[in-house]
Amino acid sequence: MKSLHSPRLSWSFATATVCALALHSVFVSVVRADPPAFTTTPRNRIFFWKVTSTTLAPDGVTRPVILVNEQYPGPKIEVNRGDSVTVVVENALDVPTSFHWHGLTMKGDPWYDGVPGMNQCPIPPGTNFTYAFGTDNVVGTHWWHAHFENQYIDGLVGAIIIRDPPETDPFLHAYDEERTVMLTDWYHQPTGALLTHYLSEASNGFEPVPNSGLINGKGVFNCANVQGNLPCKEGERAILHFVPNRRYRLRIINTSAAAPLLFSIDNHQLQVIEADGTDLNPIMVDSLPINAGQRYSVIVTSNQDIQNYWMRAEIGTACMPKTPTNLDPVILGEVRYQGAGAATPTSQGRFVPKDPPEKGQPPPVNPAFEAACHDLDLYSLHPLKPQPILEPITNSFLIRIQFKKDPEDHIIRGYLNDITFSGDAWNPTILQNLNQSTMYGINQHVMKIERRDAVVQIILDNSLGGQHPFHLHGHTFQVVAQGQGFYEEGKTPINAVNPIRRDTATVPGHGFTVIRFKADNPGVWSLHCHIEWHVTTGLVMQFVELPDELRAMGIPKHISKLCETGPPKGFKAHTGFVPPPGLLQAPPPAPAPAPAPAPAPKKGP
Repeated sequence: MKSLHSPRLSWSFATATVCALALHSVFVSVVRADPPAFTTTPRNRIFFWKVTSTTLAPDGVTRPVILVNEQYPGPKIEVNRGDSVTVVVENALDVPTSFHWHGLTMKGDPWYDGVPGMNQCPIPPGTNFTYAFGTDNVVGTHWWHAHFENQYIDGLVGAIIIRDPPETDPFLHAYDEERTVMLTDWYHQPTGALLTHYLSEASNGFEPVPNSGLINGKGVFNCANVQGNLPCKEGERAILHFVPNRRYRLRIINTSAAAPLLFSIDNHQLQVIEADGTDLNPIMVDSLPINAGQRYSVIVTSNQDIQNYWMRAEIGTACMPKTPTNLDPVILGEVRYQGAGAATPTSQGRFVPKDPPEKGQPPPVNPAFEAACHDLDLYSLHPLKPQPILEPITNSFLIRIQFKKDPEDHIIRGYLNDITFSGDAWNPTILQNLNQSTMYGINQHVMKIERRDAVVQIILDNSLGGQHPFHLHGHTFQVVAQGQGFYEEGKTPINAVNPIRRDTATVPGHGFTVIRFKADNPGVWSLHCHIEWHVTTGLVMQFVELPDELRAMGIPKHISKLCETGPPKGFKAHTGFVPPPGLLQAPPPAPAPAPAPAPAPKKGP
């Protein structure tokens, strides 16, 4: 455990904050630097961020956004395992913000996990705050995003790449070059307008459906289909340049608010070598389902004819509401071979209808729109460094996912075991834990794990039709079971041999997912659906892990100091990003579909 008064922490908070104010010119040089060279001694890698609002047209349609350093996607954090990371945030917004480091376990640094109401208070507008954390126990492909008021949907996202030293990198010689590929759904309205509708009776509980999608912050939307009077121009597609007969590692990240995606490159296979920071025994696939919050690395060999090919991210519309938004569910980018010029690709995807539909019949549905809704086969994914299944189980939680109408305001909310989460962003659990006699409110949905090295099993039970990508902070977990129906301990088959370890797993519709982790990381860790709209409506709970050890660690003074300001005057939770005066205003959202019939009750214990 790191000392609270270590040189890294004290330097990063005091000195780096001063540097942020004095060395604003460092922004570009630090953020856009080449990947750091490996050094025998770990380094403190410093990043200076300024958070502002502006307008952007990543798919050709102009809308208000929130950005870090005026970049979308935001600046990449690229470091070596063992390095320390210092991120100095200047919040130039007129509202609070905070940042989460998705995939990093934050061992020894639990107060920097970035969740208001759990690990910290939000960063007040017009102030600076410094995050400082280590990377001793994590490698691979991860990402950062805002964790306050759905702000990541409005643009606050970026990649985190943590590299293995050459002597321990199992894939060092397996590829020649690498690229980061960030995928997302995209909305033409800021979250303020979308939440106003979603958190009303009129939505019938259906989350907002995106208008389009982006690859590396770029896309093309047909201006004839724009809803409202938003300015629109011709967009542009993301391009990956390939040299023939080379091997490319693609680090693929789904930063969507809601959409599961199916990634592929026409005429090319994908060799999967990493999932959520865990190196895998390689497997070959034609296409890759990747849900919100998940990451994969694949190796693609440029061994096809010298021409240009479509890169596809197809949206899983089969498991999303049918609200009309003129969405084109096939997001396209280009792979350009050296020597092929800039010609538009003519390659065809794997789904090509053999015959036109008969008269009066609807066209066939692309199976990709359903395939995107499911994780890769659990039994085909095994870590390169094997670990036995965690047992015996010491703590087991059955978590039932539900949506139902609030009897008071008649808004449909999400519930985990009949509790819809509601926390106080300015009274975080990590500070409440300092008082040993604290009694947590029911809607904080706190579960304590008090025994070190306890084996915790969580059974996520979903009797509803929609899928849910669940993410656990503070840990990678073993996925030991996943399927349709109801999980029965001792009867349902489990993945008992070297199960996949990751931090985000899909709970299928009308099905279950079972995960296990070891309690060895004192902190307050959120478990939530990574459909960001469902976070707002309550599909969240928290684990206070090893509370006595956490209490003994103390809390750095600048963490508690964040809470002194309190919420801004007039602040109301779950109102999203409302653009300041002068930025482009968006039209109201489209009407929701009629409510679906309630699912039949599922048999079970």
